[in-house]
Amino acid sequence: MATHRMKQYPFVNPLNSFWFHLLCIIFVFSFSTYAAEPLDGFRDLKFGMTQQEVKALKNCSTSHECLYELSNKIRYLQLAYGKDTTTAGSDSPEPPRLEKVTIDMGQYSDDWYQQLQIILGNSYRLTHDFTDETMNAFLAKKSEELEAGYEDGQVVLKIVRRQFGNMILKVVYQNTTFAAEFNRPTHTPLSTTP
Repeated sequence: MATHRMKQYPFVNPLNSFWFHLLCIIFVFSFSTYAAEPLDGFRDLKFGMTQQEVKALKNCSTSHECLYELSNKIRYLQLAYGKDTTTAGSDSPEPPRLEKVTIDMGQYSDDWYQQLQIILGNSYRLTHDFTDETMNAFLAKKSEELEAGYEDGQVVLKIVRRQFGNMILKVVYQNTTFAAEFNRPTHTPLSTTP
């Protein structure tokens, strides 16, 4: 008799239900759209750190250079600092603070570039992509860089043409001040309408 009831009222795992999956998808998309917070840095390199704080990190040999393993290779990171403008008018000079982390991702190839797009796209929303105009300028060698921005310019994927014509890829993490600079009219944001 108990077996008969089991057939009549089978147990439905809520994790396998259509509605559960639909709610998860809605949550993921709404969370990434509405809860986007400014990035605070890259890994343990946080914007606003002093050079002494950065130099104390195990991956940083100096306050301007660090090495991290990314995508199964040791990558060189170059760090940029600036003055903290929020304490203007203070009597004591403030030390420069970390504002930008540039990661050398190596030689350009179509495959490697596409992999980086996927890696970044899985973590961040693409907000600025190449336009036909910027692509044509790069191909005509009128421009030395192509840039795609994620999270309103806080993360930038760059193709950089070097002096002798070969190209490299860089990923830049930058504070909100530099991101605002990136968002100036030279970069076209992606349209949010279909």
